[in-house]
Amino acid sequence: MLLSGYDVVVYSRSKITLVAPLITGLDNSMTTQLGVYLQAVAGAKAYHVQYCTGTGAWLDAGIWPNTKSIVITGLLPGTLYGVRVRGVGGSEQYGPWSATVSLMCT
Repeated sequence: MLLSGYDVVVYSRSKITLVAPLITGLDNSMTTQLGVYLQAVAGAKAYHVQYCTGTGAWLDAGIWPNTKSIVITGLLPGTLYGVRVRGVGGSEQYGPWSATVSLMCT
């Protein structure tokens, strides 16, 4: 079944509620970008990442299929960015947003 290229779908009547992800760190070692590290959330199929500067509007950084290699690119060096993440999946499509973590881009 897995070699066919189709996803395995398990139908369940139980409600799957996602919890907010925990951002374990941001990495500014590469100029103009931030790496995002987080703990996986049970039941999440992907992760929706957003960022902002100060009290500005949240900007989408995309939906990532897993917790590995999440990188926000095209940022301005010397600017402080806030990052938040939420899980995608479960019974309600999206989980709650994580706490905002901030770091200055190099």
